[in-house]
Amino acid sequence: MARLNQRAYRWTIDKLRPVQPKSILEIGFGTGHLLQLAIHNLNVSKVVGVDPSELMFETARQRLRRYRKKAELDLKLGDDSAIPAQGQFDAIAALHCFQFWPTPEETLAKLRGLLSPNGRFVLVLRRRYSKSVAKSLPNPISRGNNEIADACAAAERAGFVIQGMQGISKTSHGIILGCG
Repeated sequence: MARLNQRAYRWTIDKLRPVQPKSILEIGFGTGHLLQLAIHNLNVSKVVGVDPSELMFETARQRLRRYRKKAELDLKLGDDSAIPAQGQFDAIAALHCFQFWPTPEETLAKLRGLLSPNGRFVLVLRRRYSKSVAKSLPNPISRGNNEIADACAAAERAGFVIQGMQGISKTSHGIILGCG
C-alpha cells in the first residue's frame, strides 16, 4: 500500500510544508507512512490519527513507535466518526478514504472546526471507480457522477476555501483546503 500511495504521500507533504505544521491529524492513516514522513520531514510534534482497520492500526503503531520521544502520538482505531471532537491542528490529511465517510458533510464540518486558522487540509480522492464499486460506497458524494466537484462544493459549504487542486496520478486527485 505504501508503494502504491508514494506519489500521494510526497505530494501531500509538499503541500503541507508551507504551513510548517506542528500538529497533524490524519483520517485513514493506513500503514502510518504519511505520519512518519510528517514527523521526519515536517518536524511535527503532535500526531493524531484514526483508522478503521485493526491491521493498519497495529502496523502504524509499530512503524511510529520509534518516534515517541520526538512527537506526541495519539492513534485510534475507528472511522471518521472517531475524529477528535476538540483540538486544533495545523495540518489535516485524508488520503483515499473520503469514499468511506457515510456522512461527508458532517465530517467536513467537524474537520473545519479542528483546523487552525492558518492550517491546511489536504484531501486526496480516488479518481475512478467502477459503477458496481461506486454503488457500494457509503459516501453519497462518491457514488455520484462528479466526486471531485461535489466534494469541493461540500467542503466550501463546510466553510473551507479551496486553495488548489491537482491530479497526482492516474488514480489520485488532490484538493488543498484552508480556512480563508
